Amino acid sequence: MMPFRKHFLFLISFFVLATSPFFLWQFFYKHLLMNGFLLTVHCFIISYVVTLLVGLIKPDALRKIVQGIVLVVSAITFGINFYCIFELGYLLDADLARLMLGTDLNETKEFASVMLPKWMIPAVLGIYLVFVALWKLSKRYNMNLGKKMSWLAMAALCLCIAVNYRAWGVWEEGPIYRIYEMTQYEVTDDLTPYYTHPTITFIDDAEIPTDVVLIIGESFARCHSSLYGYDKETNPRLTAYRDSSLLFTFDSIDAPAPTTAESIRLMLSTYSQADEEADSDKKWFEFTTIIELMQDCGFDTYWFGNQARGSKKNGATRVFAEACQQQKFLQHEGADRYNVTTDIVLVDSSYQYVREAKPEGHHFIIYHMMGSHFDFAMRYPKEYARFTEKDYASEPASHRSTLASYDNSILYNDEVVSQIINLYRDRDAIVIYVPDHGQVMYRNPKFPDYFSHGNKKNALSYDLGVEIPFFIYASPLYQQRHPAIMQRIRERQEQPVNWNSDDLPYLILDVIGVKDVAGETIQPKSALQ
Repeated sequence: MMPFRKHFLFLISFFVLATSPFFLWQFFYKHLLMNGFLLTVHCFIISYVVTLLVGLIKPDALRKIVQGIVLVVSAITFGINFYCIFELGYLLDADLARLMLGTDLNETKEFASVMLPKWMIPAVLGIYLVFVALWKLSKRYNMNLGKKMSWLAMAALCLCIAVNYRAWGVWEEGPIYRIYEMTQYEVTDDLTPYYTHPTITFIDDAEIPTDVVLIIGESFARCHSSLYGYDKETNPRLTAYRDSSLLFTFDSIDAPAPTTAESIRLMLSTYSQADEEADSDKKWFEFTTIIELMQDCGFDTYWFGNQARGSKKNGATRVFAEACQQQKFLQHEGADRYNVTTDIVLVDSSYQYVREAKPEGHHFIIYHMMGSHFDFAMRYPKEYARFTEKDYASEPASHRSTLASYDNSILYNDEVVSQIINLYRDRDAIVIYVPDHGQVMYRNPKFPDYFSHGNKKNALSYDLGVEIPFFIYASPLYQQRHPAIMQRIRERQEQPVNWNSDDLPYLILDVIGVKDVAGETIQPKSALQ
């Protein structure tokens, strides 16, 4: 009875701020009235139990501090869910929490400046002010329930529990299960303790190339590439390489996930989507990585990154980079958002390395680009602002500036990638370009003003968010020394097959002549299958 008679305002505040998005989502978005009702009961019981536990804290001064902390945290999650519902079309979940954890201060500033509607902050602040006003009123007027009303409220709550006790499976739609999901994500700060050094067998007479270069792009939607028929010339330099039979594009390629952290985990290790869906006891970092495999194949490994180093606990990118024998992070966390280093620094920082790299050795070099990460207008110098709002007259006025800056970022990406390729033009080198994921870019009719990452809660949004370009550059010397691989590359360009960059390690091993790893044949999972 105590929550109703002594802490009723706290109970209602927690119920609204911490739990209401979950049952309101069922009512108004999914139109599931019964689920909404059951989840309302579920959320109210959670609120009652929390209020009861907090109310037992002594002394009163400590209890009030705890109540304040709980309500502040609830208010923050309410604001996040408010944004998610109106802008993303889903509630805060484990995937979004991982994305937030993998975001540095610079990215947070960009996100707020680009993707936060101007009306949303006043709306959320207005809701917060209502609760502040109610809290102040409670000091003047007794807002707790009387004895009779408390008994009636308890009776009603018990009746709801009794009527719906068989339907508590709905808890998977509620806040407790979301918290549980988030606790299941595990990370490591070092991959090397999990190395297994599997047996690697090469094909007969395999000639291993000198340089294998992997360029990981960022947020590149395939439909905005002129290499794939886009009506604006966003890839002029790469098109010239293709016309010279040095670059080969592949159709029907998807990324394994619509967010960077998840995609990187899947792309750079033998951990797969099937393993993730099976929810096995084996964690992603316990699977063999492409970095370990290339080192075992005799390659020196290097990482040049223009995304911030980040924390070891906030994503996979840093631990993959630090597994390389040499790594160089070129982006400074906390830098002023209008003074962010563009991707050309990747060329400048690796130029001397390439010049000094011995041709008789074997080198695996990874470039991690900033690419077309929003804010798109920050991803290119002013001289690359070729596209303007006038070029998008057929699009809604509110979309034109974003589309222009996005295409300019793709155009600048074309310049940087072509310059990286140019570093290896005279070497026995193969260069693979694959972005971590694509972008929705206003293509989802259900959310016509949304342009960022895809999400798993909406099938169309997910599909749009994983559509990516994929191409391979092979230097003249590589083509001369590796005719069998080149024949397969040309065949696959002419006869594309559906492939997911989840299997990227198998393609990389395939192009250096590996036949199998730990008894598993490589070629069936390669893009050149």
